[in-house]
Amino acid sequence: MYMRNSYKALSIAIASALAMCANAADGVKRLPTELQGLNYNKPLVEGKLSSSIPTPESILGFPVGQRAATPAQITEALAAWQKVSDRMQVVEYAKSHEGRPLHYVVISSAKNLANTDQIKSDLARLANPVNLSSSEEKRIIDRLPAVSWLAYTIHGNEASGSDAALAVIYQLIASQEQDIETLLDKSVIIIDPLMNPDGRARFTKQLQQRRGVAPNVDTQSTLHSDAWATGRSNHYYFDLNRDFTLGVHPETQGIVRSINEWNPQLMIDAHEMGPMDTYLFGLAREPVNKNLSSHIRKWGTVFEQDQADALDKENWPYYMGEWLENLYPGYSSYAAFRGTIHILYEQARIKEDGVMQPNGRIVSYAEGVDKQLVSSIANIKTLAKHSKDIYRDFVKDKRKLISKDSPFADQTFAILPTENHQRMAKFVNLMQLQGFELHQSTKPIKVSKAKNQLGEQVKTELPAGTLLIRNRQPQGRLVSAMLEFDAKITDEVLVEERQRLLRNGSSLMYDATAWNISMMYGLEALTVKEDISEDIRPYEAPRQRPPIIKKENSLAYVIDGQDDASVGFAARLMERGVTTRIINKETVLDDVNISRGSIIVSRYDNEFFAGDLDAVVEKTAKEMQVTAYAVAGGHGEGDLPDFGGSHFKVLAQPRIAILNGSGVSSLDFGAIWHSIDSNLGIRHSHIDSHYFNWTDLRRYNTLVLPSTWRSKLGKSELSAINNWVESGGTLIAIDGSVPQLTNPKAKLSQVREIKDAFKEIEQYDIALQREWLAQQDSYPEISNIWQHNAVDTVNYPWDDKAKPLSEKQLKKQDEWLAQFRTSGAIVAARTDQKHWLTFGAPPVIPVLTARDPILMSKGRVETAVRFGSYQEMDASAWKKHIKEAKDKPVSRKVGWATLPEKQELTLRMSGLLWPEASKRLANSAYLTRERKGNGQIILFSGQPVFRGSTLATNRLLLNAIVYGSGLGAHTPITKL
Repeated sequence: MYMRNSYKALSIAIASALAMCANAADGVKRLPTELQGLNYNKPLVEGKLSSSIPTPESILGFPVGQRAATPAQITEALAAWQKVSDRMQVVEYAKSHEGRPLHYVVISSAKNLANTDQIKSDLARLANPVNLSSSEEKRIIDRLPAVSWLAYTIHGNEASGSDAALAVIYQLIASQEQDIETLLDKSVIIIDPLMNPDGRARFTKQLQQRRGVAPNVDTQSTLHSDAWATGRSNHYYFDLNRDFTLGVHPETQGIVRSINEWNPQLMIDAHEMGPMDTYLFGLAREPVNKNLSSHIRKWGTVFEQDQADALDKENWPYYMGEWLENLYPGYSSYAAFRGTIHILYEQARIKEDGVMQPNGRIVSYAEGVDKQLVSSIANIKTLAKHSKDIYRDFVKDKRKLISKDSPFADQTFAILPTENHQRMAKFVNLMQLQGFELHQSTKPIKVSKAKNQLGEQVKTELPAGTLLIRNRQPQGRLVSAMLEFDAKITDEVLVEERQRLLRNGSSLMYDATAWNISMMYGLEALTVKEDISEDIRPYEAPRQRPPIIKKENSLAYVIDGQDDASVGFAARLMERGVTTRIINKETVLDDVNISRGSIIVSRYDNEFFAGDLDAVVEKTAKEMQVTAYAVAGGHGEGDLPDFGGSHFKVLAQPRIAILNGSGVSSLDFGAIWHSIDSNLGIRHSHIDSHYFNWTDLRRYNTLVLPSTWRSKLGKSELSAINNWVESGGTLIAIDGSVPQLTNPKAKLSQVREIKDAFKEIEQYDIALQREWLAQQDSYPEISNIWQHNAVDTVNYPWDDKAKPLSEKQLKKQDEWLAQFRTSGAIVAARTDQKHWLTFGAPPVIPVLTARDPILMSKGRVETAVRFGSYQEMDASAWKKHIKEAKDKPVSRKVGWATLPEKQELTLRMSGLLWPEASKRLANSAYLTRERKGNGQIILFSGQPVFRGSTLATNRLLLNAIVYGSGLGAHTPITKL
């Protein structure tokens, strides 16, 4: 018998295995004293085991479950077992950012393993039952084994899952018990032992560095805590368990492709939670995403009961539901939208040495591993027992999804054509990764039942080339979950949510309530209430554009600024020493349409460039997949800008530093870091906050402060930043790092949080109206220009306006409104189309907002993006308002802000946004820019690169980083 924790005294085993005993003064190595209750003597793998299969201990050097195996040790174990076992196949499905392999192991009988191609083909046939006869369906189900997918440790510091996976694999391939052999005849069991090798490598290294001679069960000890760069996340500090519908990283891209290839019936996902907890599994409580099939919950209750019975036999405490909800579809539970039954495990996080819990009981790491092992075996046995009926329910649901009776039968998502080719390509890639059926319109299509992203019912014509994703398809549930404009939440859940907010400020929501992919990507889309089937064809990728189009005697090359890739093109060219310009007003030169924000590379500027300018432009355009158009004439007809005029601005090469370390959000830092690497690929530096006071900022002209939490920058750091900005630096601050700059005592920014602005609220209101008036195309005052008499009346912004509330009243109201801050909604924001920060952005963009600071701007602060989109009121609605106003002021207010005449403000696009939150957010600033000395300060109220997928706001950040030092700084800092 092999015992996963077969030691008489755990403390002695740890000491001998680690060889880390302390040297006493006499040179004798000391062993730890006994710790009652720490030993875990229960065998992890029991029964008759094959001697030809190496035990985990013989490979790892310690019993599995004694401590956390490293990624290298896990890979070594898989390789060793594959050599000697005829029950398993190892498949490498991806490599991590750091080059570590990710594997899944297929375990079954030799007969099933020899037939995996046919099994996958049969599963795919059931998953898409078009033209599948009932008789063929029955034959397929009769011959198919049960197929499960067991996934472990997507959060690298939730260690017990991977060690449980090793125990599961060993038990399945080594056991000679009849029940296991029968199970393998009836099942194909796919095990992914480690979904996040980079994070686990970081975590196990930290454990190694923090181990002592004696086991430590105190959760406040550093062994049980995480360093700033926690092992939970991957190389770029992303939480991979939010990435399944976003597909940003190679780890999750590989898992999604593999799951889509196999179409497993069951997926388990092993996690850990707080060390003082017990064990959670089973079905989620509300809110639950309404796109899930009812058979998922039906069968989930069966698995839930069997798993509970297995844990009861071990006398282990557990619970189900409680804090677990299932609204956001981007977890590993995304597979449930494909028809796979999904079960989450959450084991109390023990961290090797064991934990002393409040009841005085010591829970060992081995016990935590054992719970995940027992649960895994129980689940795959339940599947084998009910597999045929689960297949029948699966096919029944798939048949419904492709039928006229589908709940999505009359719904098509239309993504309108765009010149932002990179963004559209990323969207299509994600849709194809998920296995969706894509079509394109071959000619214009009139639609009468459509809704735009602002919630308006529209009649319109879809241009030829519109990308169409019909919801009536085999993956219709996942299509809807990812692309529907709103994930509806029941009134009962909303009542409880509001009760919680009012009672103690807590929330039922575990994650964001909005994630619509077209909105996050900033692509204009419509929901069409019909199944479009005419004048369409299957999607075909556009022909690859040439990287360069040359002309004889050309003056310059132009790269369209509407494409996000143009920013990376400019950044890489500057890094290669090429002088680069950008145009701030559209023009036409030599029959080439040049949009605002386009990049210009002129021969005149680069007359003395040491290399081959054409070759460098072509190479860079090829890298960024853009087209550089040569222009041979510099004259813009009429009032259009001419080449050489003031609208063609010379850019300055950015020298970028990003703050990281203690007090900085690793998620936000990682997202910014990943954005620079993936969109620009240029050099930049990471500055540890601990050493900030010793940093020579003169080496950089651009400093990014990601969102911070808890500790803030001190007075000395803020003073250094202030001096650096005034010397010509571009400071970009985000979300949680903003309040320390807007605090009046800091004397850095003129922007204020709303709580500090009420004393001057009327001035902010006037500034808002001034912004509005400055964007108009006509003014009634023009009619009085040519009269000779002095004008006796002037329209002031404060005339005919409702009297503002007092500072005391405004503060009281704001304290109330602040209770209802959103946990993650997408809202509309209007952009200043004359500001360089909004290059490549349309007039209205979607912005994902959460518990972000509410910013107020006026005076010399330039507000590039402000929350809310003005929409003209229906004429009859305006007349009704005038009639009802009578002797009262005609103006209307949303919160502190006066609405322009005949305008209403659209804000919510998707997700839960309480009326109070809407009122507080309306007309506040999302993105500001202000000059300070020779430099500038740029503030984002929220995180522009949320999970690497909010491409609309990510473009704003890229503009700030790449163009800021040249366009915003009066005298940028020169390189030392």
